[in-house]
Amino acid sequence: MALKQQTDRAQKSLYRPENQVFLATLRAMRMRAGLTQRDLAERLGRTQNYVTAAERGVIRLDGLQIRDWCQECSTDLIAWASEVEQGVREISTAPRKRVPKVK
Repeated sequence: MALKQQTDRAQKSLYRPENQVFLATLRAMRMRAGLTQRDLAERLGRTQNYVTAAERGVIRLDGLQIRDWCQECSTDLIAWASEVEQGVREISTAPRKRVPKVK
């Protein structure tokens, strides 16, 4: 039996458009709270580099880290998740560029 060539691999989440919504929402939340990256870092007990890396997607945040981020920005996980979900819905209804399959 011949092995099926894997041409339809799932795209890594780091490169998915939804991840850009996720990252933009983190940044927007911080900015709405009137916090600089340095301010948020101090509240989180982290460095400014940590906040920068998280907002750029260089590092990934787990659920509790996102919760801490939300709390320090005077919001909660539900509001944050709703905003992310709304952004994802908006990009999923936008016309997509057609990517040719690799042969």
